Amino acid sequence: MNGREQPSFPFGGRLSLDLTWTVRYRAVLPTELLVEPDHLRQWLEAVDLPAPATPTKRDLSRVKELREAIYRAAEATVDARSIAAADLDIINRFAAHAPPAPVLGPHGRRTVVAPIGRAVAASLSAVARDAIDLLAGGNDGRLRRCAGSQCSLLFHDASRPGARRWCDTARCGNRVNTKAYRRRLTSDAPSP
Repeated sequence: MNGREQPSFPFGGRLSLDLTWTVRYRAVLPTELLVEPDHLRQWLEAVDLPAPATPTKRDLSRVKELREAIYRAAEATVDARSIAAADLDIINRFAAHAPPAPVLGPHGRRTVVAPIGRAVAASLSAVARDAIDLLAGGNDGRLRRCAGSQCSLLFHDASRPGARRWCDTARCGNRVNTKAYRRRLTSDAPSP
């Protein structure tokens, strides 16, 4: 993806992990979705967080710092390892800022706002606080790595049975099921 294309962001339902999903195909061909500062604005708007009209390169650098710390911390949790002190420091530093404040509009619509000039700090605080909520207390078995062979996305299984194997059933789950179906067809075909 070049910097001029508008990225198509995937979402899995957990704010902090959704930020880590802005790097696709980490295991095979890492693809950055936050190439330009404006991509940060687009992502923040997509997750209903306050975004500056014109994010800076420094803002983009900060979000990537938080994203990678969350990814490493979540990966350590999935692998039953201790989270690195440096990653804890990064997540806690971002969480220390005031998060966006909810505002009720005249027609009952909820929005969130940040102090003028603090949109990125407030929004990243919300992301870091979600990571803390997710990672506090270790892994309950629902924080997982996608079972897709070409995928390295981490997801939190909030389904009732807690049996999800893929980051997205329509994407990775469908690929696995399609491959299995084709193998069955090939093995069931009569030999010539």
